[in-house]
Amino acid sequence: MHLKWVDRVFSMTTFLSKGSFPIVLGALFFTQANAETQTEPSKPKDSWLVGAHYYPWYGAPRNENDRGWLRKALRGRLEPRQLPVSGIYDSRDQEVIGTHIEQSIYAGIDFWSVSWWGAGKREDQTLLEHILTHPEAGKLKYAVLYESTGRLGSLDNPDYSNLIPDFTYMKEHLFSNPHYLKIDDKPVVFIYLTRVYFRHQGGEALATLREEFPNLYLIGDDVFGPRYRPEYAKQWDAISAYDIYGQSMQNAGATRKGIERLLTNYRNAQEAAHAVGTAFVPGIAPGYNDRAVRSGHPGRPRYFTDEPGSKEGDIFRAMIEEVAKPLSDPKAQRMWTITSFNEWYEDTQIEPTAGDQPATTKDDSDSGEYYTEGDLYPDYGNLYLDILKESLEDSDKE
Repeated sequence: MHLKWVDRVFSMTTFLSKGSFPIVLGALFFTQANAETQTEPSKPKDSWLVGAHYYPWYGAPRNENDRGWLRKALRGRLEPRQLPVSGIYDSRDQEVIGTHIEQSIYAGIDFWSVSWWGAGKREDQTLLEHILTHPEAGKLKYAVLYESTGRLGSLDNPDYSNLIPDFTYMKEHLFSNPHYLKIDDKPVVFIYLTRVYFRHQGGEALATLREEFPNLYLIGDDVFGPRYRPEYAKQWDAISAYDIYGQSMQNAGATRKGIERLLTNYRNAQEAAHAVGTAFVPGIAPGYNDRAVRSGHPGRPRYFTDEPGSKEGDIFRAMIEEVAKPLSDPKAQRMWTITSFNEWYEDTQIEPTAGDQPATTKDDSDSGEYYTEGDLYPDYGNLYLDILKESLEDSDKE
């Protein structure tokens, strides 16, 4: 996705227009021995409601030698490269979609929050014609992640004219789908960057949306920083955060202090939300590195740099156990979200890699470490799905 904080939002339009990504190299990520059990949920349905932000924008390759979209991702710049277990895939490939569904079920993910850029756009068509029609689609639920920067214009001078037509389209084509996620029988829509588009502007447009569509469960991407106020939250059914990195690891590094900073922000936001009857949905992420697609932001490894012996995945474990679980809110069916399932451009994905390359600090830049900044990047395989699965199973035993 584009950058997830206010002062440096980046449109992914340049990526979406290029559309040149290789075909699946192999869609199964489990061994045949696991094939009989991988569809079983790892937790009871009344426990947590776990979602992952999902990106359906990856296109097919021009030829078998084309690195396609992986050229714009950290893993494609490493030496040696680390491929997704499904290869450099096309988001519309039925085998890939099926594999992603099975991977999600294995880990205990209940729904995808699917990036949506407008009626008839590639992401919309992929969701409608390829994901929701997939034979295995009914094993998950799906919600729209409304991409405000693509639908409402610039941050400084928004144009809200798309808002009502967009939601009219979603009501006609998505909300009635039996697989669409609902809370209290209301279709759930995540709206990106509400803290910019609707906090100090856009009030009339939002009021009109509420009037036209009273039966919606709107989750605002509204939490960033330590000084969240109740009046911000009262516009939404629930508040959440997409940008985990920007309010945790960006300034504090891959450290315990980063986790503490995020937890402080979230606790304050949850208290403010509850004061006005709004629910809180904590968001977590495994790491962040967007240096292959834009400059200006330090990458962060997925282990604690201030803890000797810390290993790959420790930050994700800590966010689950110390942030997501304690702050899960019964008012939102104990929902929490993961940024992300497959946002490879920002290296927030938990989607498995092939897991067949050695860990590396090297990349293909002139310096050999521009993208990694000297941090170690293991080819992590199924690690993040396993961490999530084990954490949810441990919760069930408590």
